[in-house]
This record gives sequence, C-alpha cells and structure tokens, in this order.
Amino acid sequence: MRAIAVKKFKDAPEVMDLPKPEPKAGELLVHVGAASINPFDWKIVNGALEHAMPHVFPMILGIDGAGVVEGVGSGVTRFKVGDGIYGQFLHAPVGTGTFCEYTTVPETNGVAPIPRGIYTAQAACVPTAGMTARQSLDELGLAKNQTLLILGAAGGVGSFATQLASMAGIHTIVGSRGANREFLRKLGAMEFFDTSTGHLLEELKYAHPGGVDAILDLMNPADALVTHLSALRDGGIVASTVVSPPPAALEARKLRGLYISLHPTPELLGRLSKELAAGRLRTPVELQVPWADTLSAFENLRTGQGRGKAVFLI
Repeated sequence: MRAIAVKKFKDAPEVMDLPKPEPKAGELLVHVGAASINPFDWKIVNGALEHAMPHVFPMILGIDGAGVVEGVGSGVTRFKVGDGIYGQFLHAPVGTGTFCEYTTVPETNGVAPIPRGIYTAQAACVPTAGMTARQSLDELGLAKNQTLLILGAAGGVGSFATQLASMAGIHTIVGSRGANREFLRKLGAMEFFDTSTGHLLEELKYAHPGGVDAILDLMNPADALVTHLSALRDGGIVASTVVSPPPAALEARKLRGLYISLHPTPELLGRLSKELAAGRLRTPVELQVPWADTLSAFENLRTGQGRGKAVFLI
C-alpha cells in the first residue's frame, strides 16, 4: 500500500510501498479516505515522543483520519465492517499513522462514527484540533458573557475554539492576521484584533480597560505569552497549548495558568459529533490536497501557520 513515512527520526518523509496491516485484538482495520495535517506531525518526525512511546520504522506519519472500517480484530464491539469512522489514530507503537491507504487503530482510541451529513475530508480535519479546542474550553470553565481572548485563532484549534466559545455565549475576542478577519467573523468572533500591527496590547487595553477574563494562547512561546498576560484582569486565567505558563509571572496578580495537553477519548469526540450532525459546528477545511501532491504540501505546511485545516485525499 502507499504510505508517507520516514526511515528514522528527522528524515525527510518519503512515499513508500508498505505491507497492508492486519488488525490485532481490539483493533480496527480502516481504509483511509482522508487525513488531516497537524503541526504535531512534524514534531513526531523530529522525535517528540521518542522517550514517551515505542516507535516502529518505517514510521508512517499522520494522527488524524477518516475512512471506512474494512476489518475488525477479536473483541471489537463498537464498530463493524462498513462503518464510517473518524478520529485521532495515535497509539503505541507510533508509526502506524493515517498518511496511507490502510491503518489500524484500537477501538478505545479517540475515534467515533462519522456524523451524518459530514463527508470524509471534513471529518478528517476535526479530531485533534476539535478535541483540543473542546478540552481547552472545558478546562477554562468560563460562564456565559465572560470574555475570552483567543490568540492564533485562525488555525485549526482556534477555528474550532472560536465557534465553540461563541456557541456557549462567551464573548469571543480573537487575535490573528488582518487577512483572517472575515473568516473568523463568520466563525462567531465578536471582536477582532490584528496581531500584525504591533499594537495588539494597546488596542486590547483600550477596548477592555479592566482586562479580559481569560486568554487561550495557541501560538506563543513563554516570553510572548508572559507579555500578553497584561491583557488579563487580576485573578484571570490563561491556557496555552504551547507552553506551561510560568508560575512566577502569574503569582503577583493571582492569575491562574493551564497547560493544555490533549486527552482524546471517544466521549470527547462524540460531543463534537453531535454539534457537527446538528449543523452547528463548521469544519474549516481550507485546503484539500490530492495524493500526488502530498509530499510537497506536507513540507510547505510544516509550520502550521495556515488558516483552518489542510487535508490529504488518500
């Protein structure tokens, strides 16, 4: 079968012809129809999980995907052959990813039936980004009408977080490049601030002199995150998917800090499935890449700085 894989950490990805896998006990064999790209894919190539989980090589890349169940191992109860499935496929050993024609995944992973009305490419863009957004808002625990500033709002996680926050009645403020203004407005953003002007904090303080209740930072390293804490009210809360907020920067103003590390589950993805099936949640597919262009597209998108989600059509 065709697959995009690396022979060792930090290698350049290659298109390889690899054996079709067989499902073990508790696993599903999935014929992949689409797989989405996440910034974490490149971190895996560079060894981010080297000491946390076992790996197999050649290591097939990709953690998010959608397709059809073609086979099941013994003991499987949630799915049957022919079911449409989507989710996050990352599991031990790392290297049986979704950038391929066939993959296997434990049915206990963060996978679920594809919601009605959602096509395969749309479904593939949801799992990691959508679940991260949902978990982030759960951990922030904001009430209706509280103010939330999302930094890096136009990316995959930000696209879902903007929608989910506004749907919950949270006053959703977004920071992104000016070209993304209308995109984010359509997703439910109530206020937009252009991060490319160099005046973000000044403009935020003018609009919200008392500070916002919370910040969800999806893009900044520690030093920039600390700088943006001045936009928070005393006693506010900041969550980051990039770094753990430094305690020393929080204590003086009694701020709370969270580092968001995704824990994907069928239940978490199922909550998103309900919103997708009801038409309340938009899947931000901005780029669909045919198989012939996957390698060049993967290299071009490695920074994760694009808008919405990019999806490989397997």
